[in-house]
Amino acid sequence: MSSPDIESKYAPPLVECINCNHMLPQGLGEIECEICGAICKVTHEPTVEALKSESVQCPHCATIVVAGTQKRPVELSCESCSQKFNLTRKIVKVEIECPSCESGLRIRPRPGKRELTCPGCTNSFNVTF
Repeated sequence: MSSPDIESKYAPPLVECINCNHMLPQGLGEIECEICGAICKVTHEPTVEALKSESVQCPHCATIVVAGTQKRPVELSCESCSQKFNLTRKIVKVEIECPSCESGLRIRPRPGKRELTCPGCTNSFNVTF
């Protein structure tokens, strides 16, 4: 039986590469730019503190469990019921407005250029992160 997953409430901020100004993959620490290959050190103390002190409800017995680490994903064990569960990374999404019909599209940002097709008007357009 696999351990249940709970998504974290906190995510590292989206930042740009200091070399090419494209968006870096989300994370903390030394991050390699997928566009130019530069290594950028990403730190954000408020996020680190929030991740370490994040408290979640055990999916088995509803006891509050404190993560105690900035690492995600992390397997946590509940002291009350001894069951294990996973605290996963928060999936960050951004809202993009279709230039043709102004519909809002929620997507996961990825470094580089992407072509999107609006589900409302079926027009294609490009976005760059």
